[in-house]
Amino acid sequence: MLYQVYNVQKQCAEAEFFEREDAIQFIEDNGSFDTHKIYKVIPCRGCETTNIDVIEERHDYYGISTGNWCDDCYENNYPYKKERYATEEYDGYGERLTNEY
Repeated sequence: MLYQVYNVQKQCAEAEFFEREDAIQFIEDNGSFDTHKIYKVIPCRGCETTNIDVIEERHDYYGISTGNWCDDCYENNYPYKKERYATEEYDGYGERLTNEY
């Protein structure tokens, strides 16, 4: 996992570490926990980028999480449906939302 040390006052990332303990040690040596935060960086599921400015947790139409995707992969390579799934009640085919047959 990748951990990023973020300076709140300067509003920028100062360092990245693969171990949380290393990030904590960096903050203790170079500042305080009042001015720094540690973020766990979760990469994009499509392209593996770790830029936290463009990665968001995405959801399908029903609100089920599909993971973290960057903006580019969400627009071009997103394998999940963004619109409503077809249902028997609304479209005459697809999944049934009730058990009444």
